[in-house]
Amino acid sequence: MDTTVKILEDSTTITGFYDQEADVLYLSLGEPREAVAVDISDGVIARYNEDSETIVGITLIGLRQRVLKELNQKLHVVPHANGWAVSEENVESSEKVFATQEAAFKYAVGSAKARWLEVVIYGENGEVEEVINPAIDALLQRRNLGESESGKRECLESV
Repeated sequence: MDTTVKILEDSTTITGFYDQEADVLYLSLGEPREAVAVDISDGVIARYNEDSETIVGITLIGLRQRVLKELNQKLHVVPHANGWAVSEENVESSEKVFATQEAAFKYAVGSAKARWLEVVIYGENGEVEEVINPAIDALLQRRNLGESESGKRECLESV
């Protein structure tokens, strides 16, 4: 297969659009054209125009999450003068205060799960008690649940 791939060989304008809700960055190289999507990496899609043998766009899925992960951003559940606080690493003025550790923990887990962040839980003495990744934990739990469910079905079928 002798395929040519041209990238920015012509003087090209790059335009982009970021969908914050979906966490997807769309980049177009020049005027939008018909193209096929080529999955070149996990969450990275190249848009390839077969007629001109040119990359005409790039789509980056989960860009914000990837950058935050690379920055090793975490949510911290820490003691606070007014109860318990959830603060976000590397983000100024992100602290939210809750009456109880449990309320702060639930908020942190919900936020972290959606963004694939770790949660660092501190005790009243300020020492780290536990570090969790709610998204990974939920994924593993679903997989284990699925395996146990299929095991139950096999047992029932053999009876």
